[in-house]
Amino acid sequence: MPLTALTLFHIASLLVAAAVGVATFRFVPDTTLYDASFTGLLVLALGVLSGEGAARRLERRLLMRSLDAERAAREGQDEAIAELTAELDALRQHRDQEELVTEMRLVRSQLARIASGNMTAGRGLSAPANGGPADLEGQPLIEAVLAALKDNRIDLYLQPVVQLPQRRVAFHECLTRLRDGDNRVIAPHQYMPVAEQAGLTDTIDNLSLFRCVQALKRRRNEDAGFGFFCNLSMATLEDETFFEQFLEFLVANRDLAGRLVFEIEADRLMQATDAVAEHLDSLKRMGFRLSVDNIDRADVDLVALAERGVAFAKVDAHVLKDFAQPDRPLPLLVEKLRAKGMTLIAAKVENEEQVLDLVEDDLTLAQGYLFGEPRPMRADA
Repeated sequence: MPLTALTLFHIASLLVAAAVGVATFRFVPDTTLYDASFTGLLVLALGVLSGEGAARRLERRLLMRSLDAERAAREGQDEAIAELTAELDALRQHRDQEELVTEMRLVRSQLARIASGNMTAGRGLSAPANGGPADLEGQPLIEAVLAALKDNRIDLYLQPVVQLPQRRVAFHECLTRLRDGDNRVIAPHQYMPVAEQAGLTDTIDNLSLFRCVQALKRRRNEDAGFGFFCNLSMATLEDETFFEQFLEFLVANRDLAGRLVFEIEADRLMQATDAVAEHLDSLKRMGFRLSVDNIDRADVDLVALAERGVAFAKVDAHVLKDFAQPDRPLPLLVEKLRAKGMTLIAAKVENEEQVLDLVEDDLTLAQGYLFGEPRPMRADA
């Protein structure tokens, strides 16, 4: 019962009690003022108790109605949520089916190339001097590479990129290895010469890139604090058919943009055609960042790379000092590049003396065997 109504009820009870008391004193013979007052107070008490009881019952009924209304609203919300969940599941299933179609189209286009490469492989090509797996050479090695690609025996290895001076892992670089039929690793320096002779370098680059992004998609809820560098070869950028399909695949996995950095060789980027530059711009418009690597000499124009929208540049640690000039020491260059949106990464760091120099020169990211060698990504990734 509202407070004002209850107050009015109390006032009415008080007036009735007073009237009863006056009437009793005046019209009942031999009634003293004390008896009349007691009667009035008794009537007042009965009125107040009756009013309080009525108020509690009314409050209980109102509360029950409110609870019933809330329960009905909650049930309606639950039904709405269930409907939305079903719609989201349907959309998710539809999206997964579309992604699967895209993935199948990507792989199918590369398998067609492998079939073409298999024809080329029948020309009696010789294995490189350093060989592949111990008991393979020549044609068997070529066939092992082809079989590894066909059977998706493409393994991803991760090498940490650490933040200085804490040495906390900030990124992982994804590296590719192949396995033969006996699960022996075929390293890039072993399979690449054979792949070049067989015309399979484009296929390996494309499948490796796709495998990398596919694995990261499955790990999107893991290693949430890490970013990943993934190699992006010129073969991929120049392959119009594959890149269009790959871009479609990335659109479906755009949530990876903040954690995935595509890496390309610095020299190749500076010599890129307009078509390749447009492909790179497409990636940047989607939010993916770009990195350049294999900078092992000081004549590379880092400022020009930064102005091209490159976010990271990996420079071999032993040549970093060569970028310094009398009027612009290395820390000033690092600061200038940072102002343009580029972060320098010291690569191939091998000893503690180099780390001290890097910290003094204000570099914040480094990579090398000193911080960790490449290790296989989990098999279920």
